[in-house]
Amino acid sequence: MQEDEPPCSAYRRVYAGVPLADRPLVVWEVWAGDRGASGVTRDPAEAEKAMLAVLDTMPGGQGRARFAWVTSPRQSYLYGTTPLTAHHADGVIVILAGDRRTPLI
Repeated sequence: MQEDEPPCSAYRRVYAGVPLADRPLVVWEVWAGDRGASGVTRDPAEAEKAMLAVLDTMPGGQGRARFAWVTSPRQSYLYGTTPLTAHHADGVIVILAGDRRTPLI
């Protein structure tokens, strides 16, 4: 990823021309207390949009999007890097590049 390049832009640049089926999955997760939601897509922009929509309904929550590859027919994942994390605090959603989760106290 180039300096100050949004994670989705870096993904598009790296995987330009690669067939969709050969790209890694993007697994997104959001959690707040005993509530949570998750999803899987091959489009990081779609993952970001879904993650932020759910996070918007969970004040005090946090979320992340991670690259993943299916490792078996039982849908086990091998996780790669986390290009995006976010947290919802004081009515604001903060989006950060990389795995920068904050502890919920």
